[in-house]
Amino acid sequence: MQTIEALKIYNSAGKYVVHIPACRGEELFLYLANHGIESRVSRVTNAPFDRLEVEEDVNVDALRAVVDQWVAKA
Repeated sequence: MQTIEALKIYNSAGKYVVHIPACRGEELFLYLANHGIESRVSRVTNAPFDRLEVEEDVNVDALRAVVDQWVAKA
């Protein structure tokens, strides 16, 4: 079984997926929106993380840069 790494960008079923520490998904969702990146966040029941999905047509390098900025500010 593969271990899920927090803040690593995965490509899954035509979307990029980022797992964020639990209860922080909405914060990253808003941060991405302020940088022009649309996403969708969902809480995973009884999991230590939230799941954030971004459409595959986004520039993954830009997504990584914005996520890294958010981590640095946290």
